[in-house]
Amino acid sequence: MSVSPPTDVLFVCTGNICRSPLAEALLKDYVEKQGLGDRFRISSAGTFALNGNPATRQGQRAARRWGLDLSSHRAREVSRSIMAASDFVLGMTRRHCFELVAQFPEFENRIYLALLFPRRLSREDAEGIDVPDPIGQSERYYTQVLEMMSPALPRILKGLLNEEDR
Repeated sequence: MSVSPPTDVLFVCTGNICRSPLAEALLKDYVEKQGLGDRFRISSAGTFALNGNPATRQGQRAARRWGLDLSSHRAREVSRSIMAASDFVLGMTRRHCFELVAQFPEFENRIYLALLFPRRLSREDAEGIDVPDPIGQSERYYTQVLEMMSPALPRILKGLLNEEDR
């Protein structure tokens, strides 16, 4: 019996130093705790990232309080090759999704809004489903971002598993 390659999941925000690294770490931790870590490769990138930048200090501290480690994270800008290697691309905001579709239209069927996944984003969806940008904010704001994303993890994993089985 052949083993399927891991499903590649990419989180995308703007600078790849706040939201998407937090989402990446959260989902990695969650799938590991479910015993499914070997079935997924989870990463992140930014639409306007400066390659090599670390996650913000506030983000690293907030993540540490949640048992997550962002100390080795380094930002990278999303590229055609990164998009091609990703089975699912989860944008942090509607704007990220629309930017990705505009820049990489050939991958439109892979792009979702993180907090809506696995449902498709429509132009009518409200702003409240965007993950707010904590850049320049306190550690508490980063914690609020983690608290906002965390309840979506079971639905995201279920959606990934359902899509994987198709």
